[in-house]
Amino acid sequence: MTGTQMDRRLLAILYLLSFVLLREWLLPVMALTDTDYLGLFLLFIAIVFVLALGRVKWWISVPVKFLYIMWAIQYIYLDEKFVSISRIGYLVEDLLSNVPMLMSGDWENITNPFRTLLFFSLLWMTTYLIRHWIEVRKSILLFYSMTVIFVATIDTFSPLSTDSSIFLIMVTGLLLLGLLFISKLAEKHNTPIPTAAFLTVSIPLLFFVILSGIFANVMPKQDPVWPDPVPYVKSFVQGTDGPGNGAGMMTSGYGTDDSQLGGSFEQDDTLVFEAKVAGKQYWKIETKNTYTTKGWEQLYPDQSETSYSSGMELVHDAQSDPEVLQHAGLQMDIDFPFIVYPYGLQKVNADANVEFLHSEATGKYRTEIDGRDDSLSAYEMEFVEPDYSLKALRETNMQDLQTLDSSFSQYLQLPDALPERVRELAVSITESQESVYDKAKAIERYFGRSGFVYAQQEIPIPDADEDYVDQFLFETKRGYCDNFSTSMVVMLRAIDIPARWVKGFAPGEYRMNDEGERVYQITNNEAHSWVEAYLPGIGWMPFEPTIGFTNLTDIDYDIELEANDPQAAERDEQNKPEEEQSKEPVEKAKSFDVKKYGSLFTSWLKKYIGWIVATILVIAFMVWSFYRSRVKWMPKFLLRTYRSEADDWDAFVKRYQSLLKQLDRAGLKRSAGMTLNDYAANVDAQFGGNQMSALTAAYEKGLYGANTTEHDWGYLKEMWEDLINRTSG
Repeated sequence: MTGTQMDRRLLAILYLLSFVLLREWLLPVMALTDTDYLGLFLLFIAIVFVLALGRVKWWISVPVKFLYIMWAIQYIYLDEKFVSISRIGYLVEDLLSNVPMLMSGDWENITNPFRTLLFFSLLWMTTYLIRHWIEVRKSILLFYSMTVIFVATIDTFSPLSTDSSIFLIMVTGLLLLGLLFISKLAEKHNTPIPTAAFLTVSIPLLFFVILSGIFANVMPKQDPVWPDPVPYVKSFVQGTDGPGNGAGMMTSGYGTDDSQLGGSFEQDDTLVFEAKVAGKQYWKIETKNTYTTKGWEQLYPDQSETSYSSGMELVHDAQSDPEVLQHAGLQMDIDFPFIVYPYGLQKVNADANVEFLHSEATGKYRTEIDGRDDSLSAYEMEFVEPDYSLKALRETNMQDLQTLDSSFSQYLQLPDALPERVRELAVSITESQESVYDKAKAIERYFGRSGFVYAQQEIPIPDADEDYVDQFLFETKRGYCDNFSTSMVVMLRAIDIPARWVKGFAPGEYRMNDEGERVYQITNNEAHSWVEAYLPGIGWMPFEPTIGFTNLTDIDYDIELEANDPQAAERDEQNKPEEEQSKEPVEKAKSFDVKKYGSLFTSWLKKYIGWIVATILVIAFMVWSFYRSRVKWMPKFLLRTYRSEADDWDAFVKRYQSLLKQLDRAGLKRSAGMTLNDYAANVDAQFGGNQMSALTAAYEKGLYGANTTEHDWGYLKEMWEDLINRTSG
């Protein structure tokens, strides 16, 4: 990086102000992407600026920055506070495994450590640009403008409020602009200004900037002339009022209208609630009973509701061990006039004077405060995780289902227009199974073994004459949780097993809070649907058919399993401690990615190696030819660059120095120890005339005689242009 070196004390002030601006960039990014470890990224920025302030050589500063990045990634994903060579080795292999994904355009599957590396690289480049703007250009207007636009956009189109950030950015940015303008003005007139003078100037500047900001905030504001465009823009982009109606591009999250399923949706990382609980849980809200060929509705509702107050024992139908009581504390970020709860719920405790109204038909617990629907910001729950005996599950038989009363008929409902091939598929999947449980498990496993793909984009909506389940099972085989869960419910009902469609949230991801406690964070992306099937003698049991999701139901494997029994793999996965799985994500991802994407990269390389080599050679030849012929095209470039500049001493110095470089390219070398006058005489002897000598005399007159004004700038410019043009010959 070149440019006039600035006083270090002034540079430290400018770097500090730039650090404040970068922090205001990071804060909304961290909040909207649900990213933690803000301090690690700020520390990296501080290290970069400190190394730059100390003018540390690049061969020292670059390794320091790289080692910090590797340590930070290790700390974030492996929770290692000290550098571990073996762990860094795992991380390096994981990072390298992403190269084939980048080459193949598989952006969605790159690993989180690699995403973090890319983010650190972006910060590195941004700090370098800021240093260039400060030390060389002495203007940071571009970065300041980008910061204002970015924060204003975030404030307008996201739920995040950045009022305080906007004021801080305004003060910091204007102070930066003022100090850099004074520095640039001093450099232009060759007048050094002490740091104390800069501070003297900056204090009134800071005062007036803050005073202007306060004045702007307290002054009355006129109503807008035009209507707010944000609602229109959001509706145009999203094409829907919320998730669940299948119209246009939806965003993930819980919605009430499920009558038209299908269609693509976008991710939404908005936090819904945090759960302090010992292990992963599925968070249930409600069930629906009527499939319409396009979606779900709740018909034949039982209007009765049972009222419970805080701390009362609740009715539950889970088969569980009452001696193993667990606790869950929920902190809500989105207001729901109902509770979300785990399986095996026993009690709900809340500080408010709340009534919980439980609907047996839907399983939903509405919350009423002072006689009206209202939401709770936090509540505690006691529950007992259901524990099922595999022996009892496999003793369930289809004959017992025939003795169920008429209330179960709603869970066997199917539309008359359901294509027959859906029933035939359900029969073929389950015909070799005897128990109700094994038939349900056979359908649950079917999706993972039959070429189905989990996807959120390019998901069709069935036409008027198409069935949603039939389209998914036989046409697309591509969808998300609604496709999988609805299809399983329909196929269970097709073989006379009562089943219902369940809505709620998946377990989410856990983080460690400030007290060192495990807290699960559930966002709109965890909005989920799954299946409950009724097993005689057991009750309602949850099933998870969606690819990529794990059924968290605890099974007591109280019978011997054959090695080829599909339940054996599920037993081994259940017996593996959750902590062991969560502490080794990098190793698991590494082995999978290297095997899959390494072969993909190798095959791609073999297929296109000829084209790759030919392209590299052609590009290299073009670059070499362009560089070699620069003596021909450089004069035109220099003329266009300097012709529009003002005719003064600074412009003349730039023209003269560019002429020296161009003469060197043209073969007129200046030997070591040769004076400018001797060199000018050689140039004039080559081209004829005395133009180079005249230009050199003017240059030395200003450089050594301090005469930078008494020159015929127009005449000097003409001689410079003539010599520059001659060098191309």
